[in-house]
Amino acid sequence: MHTYTLFRQYGFILFTITFCVFSFSAGASERDSLFTVLSTHPQNDTVKVEILTGIGGPYAQSNIDSMEFYAVEGLAISEKLHYEKGISTCSQQLSLVFLHKHESDKALKYFGVTLGFLQKKGNKPKQAEILIYMGDIEYRDTRYAEAIGYYSKAIKVSEESGAFKQEGLALIDIGGIYTEQGSYAEALNYYLKGLAVFEKEHENSGVSMTLVNIANVYSAMGNYKLALEYINRSIPITKGVTDKEVIFSNMVNIATAYSQMKDYQNALAAFNNGLRMADTLGDRTWRNICLADIADIYFQTGDFDSAYLKYTRLVNSGLEDTSVLVTAKCAIGEILLKKGKYNEAITELLPILSLSTKKHIKQSIFDAAKSLTGAYEALHDYKNALLYEKVIYDYRDSLNNDKIYKRIQQLQFDYELVKKEQEIALLKKDTLIAASDSAKEKVIVLSLLAGLVLLGAIIIILNKSRSHEKRRTEEIEKQKEDIQLQATQLKELSRFKDKTFSVLSHDLRSPLGLLTSTLMLLDNNVLTPDEFNMVKEELNNQLNSVNILLDNLLNWSKSYFQGKMSAKPELVAINNIVAQNIHLLHYIAASKNIMLVNNIGDSITAFCDPGQIDIVTRNLISNALKFTKENGTITISANHNGNEVQLTVADNGVGMAQEQLARIFTNTSVDSTYGTAGEKGIGLGLALCREFIKANNGNISAKSQLNKGTVITVTLPLNR
Repeated sequence: MHTYTLFRQYGFILFTITFCVFSFSAGASERDSLFTVLSTHPQNDTVKVEILTGIGGPYAQSNIDSMEFYAVEGLAISEKLHYEKGISTCSQQLSLVFLHKHESDKALKYFGVTLGFLQKKGNKPKQAEILIYMGDIEYRDTRYAEAIGYYSKAIKVSEESGAFKQEGLALIDIGGIYTEQGSYAEALNYYLKGLAVFEKEHENSGVSMTLVNIANVYSAMGNYKLALEYINRSIPITKGVTDKEVIFSNMVNIATAYSQMKDYQNALAAFNNGLRMADTLGDRTWRNICLADIADIYFQTGDFDSAYLKYTRLVNSGLEDTSVLVTAKCAIGEILLKKGKYNEAITELLPILSLSTKKHIKQSIFDAAKSLTGAYEALHDYKNALLYEKVIYDYRDSLNNDKIYKRIQQLQFDYELVKKEQEIALLKKDTLIAASDSAKEKVIVLSLLAGLVLLGAIIIILNKSRSHEKRRTEEIEKQKEDIQLQATQLKELSRFKDKTFSVLSHDLRSPLGLLTSTLMLLDNNVLTPDEFNMVKEELNNQLNSVNILLDNLLNWSKSYFQGKMSAKPELVAINNIVAQNIHLLHYIAASKNIMLVNNIGDSITAFCDPGQIDIVTRNLISNALKFTKENGTITISANHNGNEVQLTVADNGVGMAQEQLARIFTNTSVDSTYGTAGEKGIGLGLALCREFIKANNGNISAKSQLNKGTVITVTLPLNR
């Protein structure tokens, strides 16, 4: 599932507001006066054109159809009169009309007319603004190559005219495109260039927006620490910004970062605030983006019904923003897949994969292909499943964060280096000027030389002092680190102790209580010997679980509280150890009708501590028994492999999910676990196995599939 990430800066809201304020100044009262003048001015001349544009302008915020009516009439008169100013003004109004109506091609057409007029007049700052607006239209329709073309022209025109604000906006707009395509290194490259422009011009609105967008890049990559750093840098700057559009943009971008960090409570609150603000500003595009992100939060939190309802309503509302549409459709397909509606999911996802491929939206291509693979696998259509698995493989590399992250680090370094080089260049310039002036007097030159010699001596002394201070600082830091490490270890020991005793008090109470009450009933002749025999097997199972639990706990506590455990290795016959443990645990296997198969030959030996490997073997077989259902099979095998012995314990039990498999040999959690027949443990057995195998210079690993079983492999040295 991919969150639709909002990387637009001013977008269409800023365009709409500034366009209305700066281009059409006539208010409602003035418009009434203009109506009066129009009724008494029948001539089709330039004056009438000005009257018509003055009347139509204020309708931008109330009645877009009226604005279109007067702009069309004004444009017709202007074209007959070859009145270029009128053509430009009416075209601007019509571009806004078609922008509101989501008719992109017509909006671009009239923007092009305005741009031609501005090029004739040589007004480059306004040309840059129009080029950015045209890029915004292409951006919204995910025609990214065309959008970058307009933004690049805007950058060039801005540089030529010194319109730095427009240059910065165009740079971070390009950054937004690369972010949506998953090209994070390129995105950060343009964001940092834009940030440099805004910082140089002290343009706080642009600085705050760019910092938040950089935070979003790091959040999308999973580097939440850096994301929060950039968010925190932006907050004090945003407080001084009055533009509602900038505040809105930052609010929604920060909400997106929170969503990617899985801080859904803060994310949902921010998106709802953004939704209310979008309604206030009257912008449907931003409103749809907020709605899509809110739906995604419901999806991420597992409320699939609410997510499906909101995504469906969003799609059925006449959604015209391609990025939001692709995201919503992908989500609907994935929800249908989770609900087991595989054919419906495929119907939703196939056209979206085609559209995403056409628009080069990498993340959506990856997400749709992944869902299609799952749907076809569920339908046992492995040919198509393999086809879309290949699509996943092809796009996984391009979304690889490791390579991207190295590139980002280099870009950050380059950005800081440029700033330092600029500072050095200024210092060199000042030094050259000073040297030129001082060259006029030999006395001053000699004084400077003497000063330099003295300065050199001072520097040598300071360097020695600094080296000494550095050594002292390093020693203090090392002591501080040692103290912090000890504090962490003590805290971990305390946590382990508290959790262990908490779990033990729970898991020991039940079997011991059962034993006590059973013996009491037997002593009081309430329970007959025959009845006792009926519960005897359950008592044996319970007490065996307690026995293994206590055995593991004592061995684990010894290693945990006394430090690294040591082994006393010798040449050991593996078959003897396995046979003893099979005999010890055979009654548990018999109670569940599980077959224990020993495939180890008498000649298989290993150089290891027999006591520790005995505990390891018992834990592995006991664990396999615990998670194997009735009538199952557990096979213990061993063979020589070069200078190693490989011992495997394989079962056809319930298996494990990948998340569970990743942490089975760790001691990061202590919790009660239950087998297929209610057997208990606290999760220490396998962690203990890992420690013992490590002490014997071996390795332990596991492979598992849900409902298919688990294979534990232990390797031990063959010789000393």
